[in-house]
Amino acid sequence: MLRVERESHHVVWTIDRAETKNALDFGTIDALRDAAREAAADHGIRCAVLTGAGHTFVSGGDLRELRGRTTPQDGERLSDAGYELTTALAELPFPVIGALAGPAVGGGAELALACDMRVADARAKICFKQGRMGVTTAWGSAARLVALIGPSMAARLLYTGYEMPAVEAKLAGLVDEVVENGMARATAVAWAADVAQASPAAVRAMKAILREGARAAESARAVERQLFIDTWSGADHIEAVDAYFERRAPVWHDR
Repeated sequence: MLRVERESHHVVWTIDRAETKNALDFGTIDALRDAAREAAADHGIRCAVLTGAGHTFVSGGDLRELRGRTTPQDGERLSDAGYELTTALAELPFPVIGALAGPAVGGGAELALACDMRVADARAKICFKQGRMGVTTAWGSAARLVALIGPSMAARLLYTGYEMPAVEAKLAGLVDEVVENGMARATAVAWAADVAQASPAAVRAMKAILREGARAAESARAVERQLFIDTWSGADHIEAVDAYFERRAPVWHDR
């Protein structure tokens, strides 16, 4: 479920799936993509805030929906749906502020990277868990991560699945501010109000400049997409999902 709240010159999008800790299913991915596209045509919106309900930002993909969908075609669908979403967010003519009320894991970490800025509650963690699930990133995120924190730190996060605490994420440049628990959304809304004080045309132009500077890294998208599809349908990913539901450590097949 996605809640959309229009407040003055900004909009707040809240992923609200408490029963799954805001895990992303196809319905939520599509709803958020459509909301972003609708907002792009609303000239009264000057900023957006993206957050999750409760004490979680997004816990990753909804494995209950995705379990058993392990064909290359399934991987292609998930990769493309998520990429359409993150691209829709990144290409909005106004800034998007991610308000991390708690952990951003897997696809949640990729979604946070698509935001222009990120503010996190102290309890938040950012974790690229994909490797431990036998897959790669899928949504153009590897290039975004390298651009934000450099190749060495990106390698550590991607290779190990390290759960980076909010304070450390700020030091690394992955989030812009860490606030008291429960204050991420309010802080993001305050930032949105600050953005609304600036010239809308100037903000649009500056976002276009920043986007242009990031385009060189997007050539990595084609490689990332194919490797995600390959690993999604591979034995290790199937084993990782089974191990998750069986509450055991995975036994990797692909050496």
